[in-house]
Amino acid sequence: MHALDAELADIERHLRRVEARLARSLALVESNWTESARNLVHYTALRQLDLRELQLLLQQHGLSSLGRSESFVMASLLEVRMRIAEALRGRREAGPKDLAELNERGAGALSWQMAEFLLHSHTRAAFGSKPRGRHVAVMVTAPSAAEADRAWLGRLMRAGMNVLRINCAHEGPSEWSRILDALEAARRDTDLECRVLMDLAGPKIRTGPIADGVRVATWKVEHDALGKVVAPARVVLRPGTRAAEAAETPVLLLDDERFATIRKGDVLHFRDTRGRRRRLTVCQVGRHEAVAETRRRAYVTERTRYTHRRGKRSLWRGTAGIAGVPGNAIELAVGNALVLSGRDIEGRPARGNKAAVIACTAPDALHGVQAGHRVLFDDGKIETIVERVDGPDLHLRVLRTSRPLVKLRAEKGINLPDSHLSIGALTDEDRTNLAFVAGHADLVGLSFVRSPADVAALHAVLGQTPIGIVLKIETRAGFENLPRILLEAMRRPPVAVMIARGDLAVELGFERLAEVQEEILWLCEASHVPAIWATQVLDGLARTGVPSRAEVTDAAASVAAECVMLNKGPYVEDAVRTLVDILRRMERHHYKKRSIFRKLRVSAWTEPHAEMTIAGG
Repeated sequence: MHALDAELADIERHLRRVEARLARSLALVESNWTESARNLVHYTALRQLDLRELQLLLQQHGLSSLGRSESFVMASLLEVRMRIAEALRGRREAGPKDLAELNERGAGALSWQMAEFLLHSHTRAAFGSKPRGRHVAVMVTAPSAAEADRAWLGRLMRAGMNVLRINCAHEGPSEWSRILDALEAARRDTDLECRVLMDLAGPKIRTGPIADGVRVATWKVEHDALGKVVAPARVVLRPGTRAAEAAETPVLLLDDERFATIRKGDVLHFRDTRGRRRRLTVCQVGRHEAVAETRRRAYVTERTRYTHRRGKRSLWRGTAGIAGVPGNAIELAVGNALVLSGRDIEGRPARGNKAAVIACTAPDALHGVQAGHRVLFDDGKIETIVERVDGPDLHLRVLRTSRPLVKLRAEKGINLPDSHLSIGALTDEDRTNLAFVAGHADLVGLSFVRSPADVAALHAVLGQTPIGIVLKIETRAGFENLPRILLEAMRRPPVAVMIARGDLAVELGFERLAEVQEEILWLCEASHVPAIWATQVLDGLARTGVPSRAEVTDAAASVAAECVMLNKGPYVEDAVRTLVDILRRMERHHYKKRSIFRKLRVSAWTEPHAEMTIAGG
């Protein structure tokens, strides 16, 4: 017991020394967050030590192992020291002489009750009032402005949505305004609160264009076993100015003026790439999108000429484009060479002894890459290693692919997990968009945050604008620097953390994801910062209407966060209702790391029907 107290005293002195070293940073934190910042410092200092043997000894003596002390570290430590002092005094042994001082220090330390109050207060500041029947908020990513109308938003809010996320990487201020106007109308319709998070796009480190890319849209008709058509091919029509919007299937693009004349029943006549006559019959017409059907398979490329007819009259002759169709690709297998270039060039497949080449859309990001570093493409589907650096060109060797032969296309993400990136999290486009975001959103998402300097840069642009910040942790650097990033963010609350599990899995390895998301949750709890559990939550349910067993289990684990984010999909309303039900159930069993022992609805040993009788025995 004496040895235990001595070790705990050493730990206490260690925590206070670290706090003293960071006194200047702590002094800059917003006054209402000072205790949270101090506790974060104590927790990270505590986790610099290997406490496993000490924890076992504490448990053997019936004392707290400090295993649930994230949110009130110093109070937990002093409480254990006081229990030891009281035990030694009860045994009439010479215990610590500073029992009165321990009691005084313990009384002044942040208590569990105050820590819980701070976390809940900070959560409400970020996400609004506590949802009915649960403490975890639900966030939903908005689809396009055409889909996120007043009725859609009202249904989502009634289902349980508390925060709407708008991704600034898509569309622009005019479309965002339409979504926000629709949300305001839905708020009036439902009399429900819904906050708005607008995510900045951040630096887009992606593959560049590939030469000789012929885009071909294929419209496939469904046949039965006898070859009869059972379902026509459905073709989406859009005005050309909406070409950049995401599309699940190939889209035919018409001139804006001509799209405006489309009516249900109209027919578009054209010849496909094989010269065969084809016709599209318009069956649905919306403000920004129409749907047509064809009962014959067709192959269409850019600049397809068509005739617009209504009945027997020809209204227009024009040229249509296509979107939502992958372009040319570079085929790669394990062992292949690939050159990633910072030059403004078009990519090309391998030719003879010449390796395939692909450009990077953010050449400055390649400056910190060295031989031996990994380069990942397309959400980690392709893993390569740098064999040598030749000026702006990185000569890579393919180490792993998701299948024997993979296709690398333009606009696919590039991850540099081993390299120091000199580019900041805020781009010129982000700074432009902030003028809109700061005036319309409750929260702004800082994508690809890597260091405190990224947070300081955002603070400088926002000034005194009353808007909260969501730190999106999606890189190795962001994870490793999280305590320092949090301290910087606490200078200008509200603040929350999004655990972007998809990008983290790519950067750190899928095998480390479970460990890393737990560590981020602990750091958030230590700093009383609300956490957002994100990426593919109930994704199968939102997309197909049927969840998998694994994603339901994952949704249940999300109760450890203060907010859970769902992505868009045709069944997202069902996903929201299911998630709300899961959260309400799981909150009866878990709060953060603590298990809550409500009465289980299983057979009890004292009940008659619990006795087993074996037939014939």
